[in-house]
This record gives sequence, C-alpha cells and structure tokens, in this order.
Amino acid sequence: VASLGPPALVERNQLVTLVFQAGGLEIRADGRALGRGAEGETVRIMNLSSRSTVSGTIAGPGLVSVP
Repeated sequence: VASLGPPALVERNQLVTLVFQAGGLEIRADGRALGRGAEGETVRIMNLSSRSTVSGTIAGPGLVSVP
C-alpha cells in the first residue's frame, strides 16, 4: 500500500509570489518554481526580475516565503 503525502501547492515551472518579511517590512516579487512541493517544504525559486535563484518555504498555493 502506497502512502500519500500532502498535496503539492507549487508545481515545477509555476509562477509564484516570493514574500520576504522583516519587522514591519514586506517585499513581494515574482518568481518561477524550479521544483514542486507541499506546504512547509523547501523549494528553489528563480526571481524573474534579477534571474537569481533563492530557496524558500511554501506558505500557500503559489506563495513562497524567503528568509
């Protein structure tokens, strides 16, 4: 019997929103997922404006929180 994990909220190549929060500051940017995952999992994202790659935690459908 195969066990099922939580559903993926981010798919590979999906456009996502990167969210950076520090204190009262919040910065959002557009990115493209380089992998897939469920809420709470870490995924690599390419920032579309800077073309840099960052890792973040999936916080919701199409939403990735970066440290």
